[in-house]
Amino acid sequence: MGIQKIGRVNVSDAVMDEIKRLISSGEWPADSKIPSENELASMIGVSRVSIRSALQKLSSVGLIESRHGEGTFVSKLDGGQVMNMLLPVAVLTYDNQKYMVEFRRVIESEQAYLAALRITNEELNLLKENYKKMQKVDSLSQACSELDVEFHMLVAKASKNPMFIQTSNILKDTILDNILYVRKYTEENQAFTYHRRIIDALEQRDALAAKEAMYEHLERLWELIQEDS
Repeated sequence: MGIQKIGRVNVSDAVMDEIKRLISSGEWPADSKIPSENELASMIGVSRVSIRSALQKLSSVGLIESRHGEGTFVSKLDGGQVMNMLLPVAVLTYDNQKYMVEFRRVIESEQAYLAALRITNEELNLLKENYKKMQKVDSLSQACSELDVEFHMLVAKASKNPMFIQTSNILKDTILDNILYVRKYTEENQAFTYHRRIIDALEQRDALAAKEAMYEHLERLWELIQEDS
């Protein structure tokens, strides 16, 4: 390939990376006030313009916040906010649908495991209502697929893990696309069987059984795609 030219470093991006490092390392903990633009410019050795640009970018993703009359502070972040910044909205192509199933197989089986340990009776009832609704619509319809996604969102929520919940929320539309894609390979909606198994395991608070049922559910989707490749 030969030697490629190295582009000029964007100063504001370099400043942003340094501030992110200070925050992630704990040197600037949550709710702490950060130095003023003038102070940062002097400390880092760059112009105020570069400092202001970096701060604007950090503010836009929620890492810092301005408080009127007080200054700029490090935001208090929960797990969900962190995931929202880290995960882009996934756009799937024909070639990587199977990788989405692989991802879901790993993540959602763990969600089901935690859900069995933490689910409330109210959340369990919502899953049962979802299951009943799915049985009343055409099993290969868009409506059924949307209810399918809702089921998986409910399991994620029952895990009580903000990382899982936010990841699922971000990928909600992509998961729907994934389900619709896989439906092309079968005239039988096998979600009913697996969803029933998952609900039963959650009701029994059997974490291993819930994890196994979810894994097998998504393993079957993987097999359907593989059979066509």
